[in-house]
Amino acid sequence: MNVAYILLLINVVSFTKCAKILGVFPSPGYSQFILAESLMLELVRRGHEVTVISAYKPKENIKNYRPILVDGLIKTTEENLFEQENVNLFNAISILEMFGQVITGYILAHEEVQQLIHSNETFDVVIVEQFLNEAHMGFATHFNAPLITWSSLGLSEWNSHLVGNVRPLSVNPFTQSQYTDKMTFFQRVHNTLVNSFYAIYKELVSYPAQQELLTKYFPGDIKLKDIMYNTSILLMNSHASTNHPTTLTTSVIEIGGFHISTKKLPSDIKKYLDDATDGAIFFSMGSNLKSADLPKDKLNGILKVFSKLKQRVLWKFEETDIPNKPENVFISKWLPQSDILAHPNIVAFITHGGLLSSTEAVHHGVPMIGIPIFGDQKMNVAKSVQKQIAVHLPFKELSEESLSAALQEVLKNPKYSRNAKEFSNVLKDQMAKPLDVAMFWIEYVIRHGGAPHLRNAAIELYWFQLYLLDVICFIVLCVVAFYYVAKLLLRRIFGKNTKALTSKTHKQKVN
Repeated sequence: MNVAYILLLINVVSFTKCAKILGVFPSPGYSQFILAESLMLELVRRGHEVTVISAYKPKENIKNYRPILVDGLIKTTEENLFEQENVNLFNAISILEMFGQVITGYILAHEEVQQLIHSNETFDVVIVEQFLNEAHMGFATHFNAPLITWSSLGLSEWNSHLVGNVRPLSVNPFTQSQYTDKMTFFQRVHNTLVNSFYAIYKELVSYPAQQELLTKYFPGDIKLKDIMYNTSILLMNSHASTNHPTTLTTSVIEIGGFHISTKKLPSDIKKYLDDATDGAIFFSMGSNLKSADLPKDKLNGILKVFSKLKQRVLWKFEETDIPNKPENVFISKWLPQSDILAHPNIVAFITHGGLLSSTEAVHHGVPMIGIPIFGDQKMNVAKSVQKQIAVHLPFKELSEESLSAALQEVLKNPKYSRNAKEFSNVLKDQMAKPLDVAMFWIEYVIRHGGAPHLRNAAIELYWFQLYLLDVICFIVLCVVAFYYVAKLLLRRIFGKNTKALTSKTHKQKVN
């Protein structure tokens, strides 16, 4: 029995260590690629052979890692994204969905991607980043491989339906809103209306557009609605310390913070931080937003605030020189964000509120000043404010006075640092490392041929069936029908008796 067990174990291990894996990561933002690369490089380290379609490639050649670089994808975001801050929610939906269609088609039309599609290659599993790119799920169907979807966000209107995860709108805000899980009555009304508009927009506009891309770039007759719900598992970059606690189905796996690993800082940055006896502030607006695009009045106000600080400042800035830059400000086009946040002298983080940045700040216990612009940033900052680990500074209110006040609040009120450290402990206190959890479930799907036993029956129901609206309507109709039938019978019964009684009384009066 022991020998048989050992042979079986060897079989399982050898099977999962020689898998061919295709990763499709359409996001043009470098921060999303950091997450994707962490996932795929770990698969390589565990003996798998990976092919990765994305806008970036590793800085060096890696054995068993084949990048398919989609040239020009990064340029799709080369605009001043600060202008998105004033876009209303309904327009933001259409803008983001159209952007999703653009990057989906751009990737599928790429020459090397088309060569891969029309090759005779095979894959054991396909991992697709879920980002308004439903047509990319066609890779799994085309290569006859199980599909794993991955989200750089938490559970949202973009991904929950793919795995049949019920998402009550009373406690789950729309991703592009600035609500938390504790909404007022009118916020819940607004949340319901926006989610309804989004669902209708997807059905009438987005899904037909994605179907056109699917038909145009994949051979065969692949139907979008047939492939959308084939997800074996959904890997999410979320955790209760950074996202709202919510109910998850068996096939939804949270791996928030899986990409974080502290590396040695470059010598110049390390010395700069080591010498910051009064502490240091880190300022970064992420990989998509560019500090160089800040309006001049806001830029000058920020510089004036920094010039009055006793703390040092590290600022991710896309230009090599800033006019009137204070001496206590260190600028660079790119900075190792997580490694900087890990330094003990960092006392505050000025951020756009992207989930990657928020997660790293929570992991390292650094309080934040959030200046959200678009996407999920406003909601992420609202969550951090709710946890009392951040101060929200709306971009339109950003000025010398407001930034100075926000910094003084975070630096002088000990609750922000204290709460940040507490949530850091929460994020780190897990049964297993999130990256190990991700690896287990990816290999689990391979071992079990797509793991169909994890599928939730909810994905087989229409929305009105899922929320029992058909049952409610049936019960209401039955009650109404019973009421009218009963009323009719009573009227007939008592109507005849009334007529007979009236006739008898009339005769007695006549006599």
